[in-house]
Amino acid sequence: MATHQPPPDAERLIRWIMLAIVGWGAIHAVGAWTLNHDARRPLVVLACVFGFLGFWLAMLAARRRRLAGRE
Repeated sequence: MATHQPPPDAERLIRWIMLAIVGWGAIHAVGAWTLNHDARRPLVVLACVFGFLGFWLAMLAARRRRLAGRE
């Protein structure tokens, strides 16, 4: 049975994608703040971005554990 190994630079690529998502979220947070200068608006945007990234990291960790258990 063939094992599905990620490419050697996959971790670095995922880190760059996550950094880009944080930057994208920061831009949207600034835009939300400039709408009416309410500090809660950018906090909600950033909480959603970090919640998404946390969920993604949890799913990657679960996948890594599952694949490590097969070896």
